[in-house]
Amino acid sequence: MRTWRSLLLCGLCFLVVLRPVSIHAQTLNPTTVQFVASADDSATAADGTPLVTSYQLDFYLIGAAQPFQTLSLGKPTPDASRTITVDFTSLLGSALPFGTVYDATVVAIGPGGSSSSTVSNTFEYLSSCSYGVSPTSESMGAAGGAGNVAVATTSGCAWTATSNAGWLTIASGATGTGSGTVNYTAAANTLTAPQTGTLTVAGQTITITESAVTCSYVLSSTSLTLGAAGGNGSTQVTAASGCAWTATSNVSWITVVAGGSGTGTGTVSYLVAANATKKQRTGTLTIAGTTFTITERSERPAPPGHFRVLSQ
Repeated sequence: MRTWRSLLLCGLCFLVVLRPVSIHAQTLNPTTVQFVASADDSATAADGTPLVTSYQLDFYLIGAAQPFQTLSLGKPTPDASRTITVDFTSLLGSALPFGTVYDATVVAIGPGGSSSSTVSNTFEYLSSCSYGVSPTSESMGAAGGAGNVAVATTSGCAWTATSNAGWLTIASGATGTGSGTVNYTAAANTLTAPQTGTLTVAGQTITITESAVTCSYVLSSTSLTLGAAGGNGSTQVTAASGCAWTATSNVSWITVVAGGSGTGTGTVSYLVAANATKKQRTGTLTIAGTTFTITERSERPAPPGHFRVLSQ
């Protein structure tokens, strides 16, 4: 039998070319063997017996003299370029053990013996990476805070973590390999409606929901007493950002001059007209739902009541 010299092993992730001098290029998860048929592929002996009856794929551990596994490839028909291609995954049954480096040869077999190709480049099988993340959703109060996501995967599998919302920030764990943890922070929700944002961790979506801010209002003062001349005054409203409020006068002689409406913390300014009556008067403002009372003294005191002069 003549010695045949060319062999090609390939797949989606594996390409091996067998020549008199091997090509050494690391490849992963091979699925297909492709080789140039033996020069004797279609030849027969004088009695009509084929010189090549089948081909065999031999797998070797690197440096081993003998194959640890062989696969019969049968005798497929070459194409016009005398190339034979075989998907050997179904013949292999299951992938070779992960993490071990191999090489291979193809053997032409016939009645007169066998002939091997040169040794292939090295290759290995790696498990595909899969990822589990927990939790996949989280609910937080309006104040926000810190949270974390656990990533579970096998050693060597890389992943990334990114934020898809401006109020969510990756604090640590933006990249990782193998199992790890992503830490993030959520800024306070300043809206009066819940807000939802997402993180993308190891290709999976993590949904973060913050509850709406609860609005409460505190005035720096709730009452004021002025002289009859009236004048200007103010009070501060303290509220969370995003909480809206208004200020209105309930009497004609008190006018809101600034801060008639606001959001969050702000100041309401008002003007009290002079009291030209002889009686003290009281009026109110309604500020952020709270009553603010203003008492204004009269212009002059009322005359004395009934009296009598006593003899001495």
